[in-house]
Amino acid sequence: MSARLEILSGLGGKAPAALLLETATARILIEAGGALEPGMEIDWELPEDRPLDAVVITHDHVDHIGAADMLPAGVPVYATEPVATALPDYLQHRPLPLNGELEIAGIRVRCGQAGHSLGGVWLHFDIGGGLFYSGDYSLESTLFRFDPPPPAELALLDASYGLYDNPQTDCRAALQARLEQPTLLPVPASGRALEMALWLDEQGIDWAMDQRCADQLDTLKCLPEGCFQPGVRERLERLSGSGSLDRSHVALVGSPEGLGEEIERLIARGDRQLIYTGYTPPKARADVEEGRASWLRWNVHPRSSDLRRLSDILGARRTVPLFTGLEPLTRWRALLGDALYLPAQGWAARSTNAAISID
Repeated sequence: MSARLEILSGLGGKAPAALLLETATARILIEAGGALEPGMEIDWELPEDRPLDAVVITHDHVDHIGAADMLPAGVPVYATEPVATALPDYLQHRPLPLNGELEIAGIRVRCGQAGHSLGGVWLHFDIGGGLFYSGDYSLESTLFRFDPPPPAELALLDASYGLYDNPQTDCRAALQARLEQPTLLPVPASGRALEMALWLDEQGIDWAMDQRCADQLDTLKCLPEGCFQPGVRERLERLSGSGSLDRSHVALVGSPEGLGEEIERLIARGDRQLIYTGYTPPKARADVEEGRASWLRWNVHPRSSDLRRLSDILGARRTVPLFTGLEPLTRWRALLGDALYLPAQGWAARSTNAAISID
């Protein structure tokens, strides 16, 4: 089966994720990414020349699901059960397995856990020599499992950190060195909040989380043991913070941008240092730049060495790094060698309508 993959958004820079997969009989939208920052316009549009047969969404972070309210009613939207809770009610949800196979619009698709967030998966389409799309992934999570994928000739891989290659052990050490004083951590509730809670508990550091994070933790505890790294299931059952955001030494709040009633109340108290650990939209960026907060990375995306490792595991002859700039190109070629593949259009800037043929 031959196909055409159009990268509507996500090539050449950090941008919402949206890809369009077309065969002679099917049209599938992969991701419906929303704007990364308030007031920012998304740089892709739904195609109008032919209706969609299906939509597949890998996880519930805004740059992958935030434009789901653009999707037409009646089109089946595939997502795992934890991710589906973030979909608008009017959409027709169809379940994706956390690890398994199914048929979508006549194409055999395999899913596996991506190691990035609660319910997040990678996708492998049985087309040509195999099409692999990683969604957001991590090979370093101590909580979420990364399931080994089958081989694929073409791989589109999360490269959100570009050529950065510092290990998570360094990130944890840098953060721990700052935790001698009370700390407020704005975090994505379905992602690093849960892994950080496990880590804080392991270190014997007093912590608490807000209700948004607690709800995700409850969902996490209902998943089967195979969803987690070895030994984590038992630790999750015992996991329980101090219960008081106001009195805990470290507070995890599910508002990574630093906006929202709960986190703004805690920031206003002024009795904790504020540390952001991921992507910083305008409010968070201003907090850091104006000295009201610090920024320390906690790895939830692949390092450059992880990108090469996954490309090698897949045996990919064509590897397309997504969600990153590709300069200097010489360093990307050194990293990925002959497997580096740049679609003919738009790679040097945030791309629209860069197309790839799959035979």
